[in-house]
This record gives sequence, structure tokens and C-alpha cells, in this order.
Amino acid sequence: MKKKLLFLLSAIFIFGLTGCGSSSNGKSSTSEDKELVVVDWGGAYSKARQVSYDAFEKKYGAKITVVNPTDYGKLKAMVQSKNVEWDVVNVDSDFAPRGGKQGLLEKLDYNVIKTDNIDKGLVNEYGVGSDTFDVAIAYNTSSYSKDNHPTTWAEFWDTQKFPGARTMWKYPVGTLEAALLVDGVEADKLYPLDVDRAFKSLDKIKSSVKIWWTAGAQAPQSLASGDVTLAAAWNGRVSTAKKEGSPVDIEYNQAIVLGDSWVVPKGASHKELAMKFIAFMCEAEQQAEFSKNIDYAPTNSKALDLLSAEIKERIGRADDETSKKLIHGNEEWWAENYDAVDTKFQQWLIK
Repeated sequence: MKKKLLFLLSAIFIFGLTGCGSSSNGKSSTSEDKELVVVDWGGAYSKARQVSYDAFEKKYGAKITVVNPTDYGKLKAMVQSKNVEWDVVNVDSDFAPRGGKQGLLEKLDYNVIKTDNIDKGLVNEYGVGSDTFDVAIAYNTSSYSKDNHPTTWAEFWDTQKFPGARTMWKYPVGTLEAALLVDGVEADKLYPLDVDRAFKSLDKIKSSVKIWWTAGAQAPQSLASGDVTLAAAWNGRVSTAKKEGSPVDIEYNQAIVLGDSWVVPKGASHKELAMKFIAFMCEAEQQAEFSKNIDYAPTNSKALDLLSAEIKERIGRADDETSKKLIHGNEEWWAENYDAVDTKFQQWLIK
């Protein structure tokens, strides 16, 4: 009887060892919970994030795998097929409420993520602002100088006064705002956007746009190579290229401020750790570190206090006078209208 009891207890013990701490795919649940796949925009943006990625790994004993660039088509396909490989994704801020409504995103846990000092315009159920960037006028310094380059979008459109090929973002957000400013709309009266009027304005510059870029690095590369002389570009990519010796520079007047946000795909495998990651990336120290490495501004107001005057100058946040030159995009308007406007934009491109 004792032998039978001992055999039974041994079997239970062995089964417990093989069963506990393991998942159906054979991985330790503890190990699995410490793995996180983070998707960002790649290039200089990803490099600027690496210090914080490393710090998060050290604090939580986690392993981060970085994938780039952000791809909305892949995100949608993963969620719809219920085969979600990504845990956290950095997206254009207007995508967060849109993606949430489409059932593509998890609601964020604001018991974990603290947003007291985060720009309230970039906080919603499904996303929280990670940084802001500017769609700004950039130029090749071999063709134009500090004292002689377009300083407004109207001058960017003026191919007689400022000749040469252009490159612009193949994305309606920021692009339509610039077009309306050219057509005389005041900055504080841009929204709701007059879409038809914007496209009529874009018609006037379309033939001079040699490249419609889709990746942030393309604009400064096209400027540096001489393929184009002027660009509507992300400020941080241009300033990074300038620091690396490229003949490029940026104009902050009328720069259009847009945001990036962190989101969690619906059905993400490591949702709890993903929330901790987003909370960590919202901290003032981590946002300041990012702005030290690339010229994008933080969404946490306390992060500005941790930046030098030189960096604040570079990111266009040095003082009230500089800030007055900036034009803030309306993420809420785009969240409601993006799909219809983008369809029209894509059709306009191929006309």
C-alpha cells in the first residue's frame, strides 16, 4: 500500500514539475512575460529610443525585440487573423482613436500609466503621446542659405522665386494644412479643414514634387543627394542628417506640430508588461533622453525642465517667441476624418 502511495505521490510531483511554469508552446510563463516586441519608426528614431529600451530591460529584467518601421496594414492583418506578434507600437497619434474604434487596439490601463504631465490632446482610451514632431520646410544648403530660403509654405509653393524640385510627405496629415496656409487660411482657423480648397492649392505645386516620400529618412537623403532642393520633412530627421554632415537645414516658421503615440494591439500576448513599458516611456526622464538624441519634443511637460537651452532651441521649444511660429495639428479632427481624406489624397496622387 505504501509503495502504491509513494508511486502515486512521485507521479504527481513529476507531473507538477513538467506542468508548472510552462505554457502550451513549451516556454516558461515567467520567461514569456518578460519578452516584449516593440515596433517603432526605425532609423534615427529607433536609435534615439535605444537608451530607454535598455533602461527598461534592466529595470524589469525584460527582453525587448525592436521591429520597424510601423506598418498599419500588418497591424490590422495580425489582429484580424488573431496572430498578434507585436506588443507595443508607436503610431501617428491620430491613428490611436481610429484604430481603437476599428477594434484593432487594447484600451490602455491608466492605473498603471500616469499622464498628469502629458499633453492632454494626445491622451485617449487607446493611445498616449510619446513625442511631437514637426512637418517643416527643409532645404539643401548648397542651393539655399540661412538668409535665402523659403520661410513660409507660400514661399515653398513659389517655384519662380525658389526654383528646384521638391519632396513632400505621402500622407495627408500636415500636407493639407500647409496647402491651406498657402491659400491664405489663418493658422487659428484651419479646422475643420476645407479639403476641396486644400487640393486645389496642392494642384499648384504637384508638378514640382519629384518625390512623395514614405520613410522619414528619405527627405534629408533626397536633399543631400541633390535630387531635390526643398522638402516638407520631419524636423528630427533633418537635424540628425545635419549633425552627421549633410548639407541640409530646417525652417521652423509655420512648422506643423503632430504627435506620435504608444498603443497596444488587440490580442497582444504581453499586455501587462506592455502597459508597464508605456508608463516607463511616459516618464519625464525617458522623454528627455529621447529629445537629447533626436530633435523631437517631449509630450511630458516636466521633460522640458531636464533639457538644455541648446536642445530646446533645436526642437523649436526654446521660448514663447519660437513656439508662436509653430502650428499645432488637430489630432481629433484627423481621427474623425482621416479615412475619407486619405482615400481622396491617394486618388489625387495618381491623377
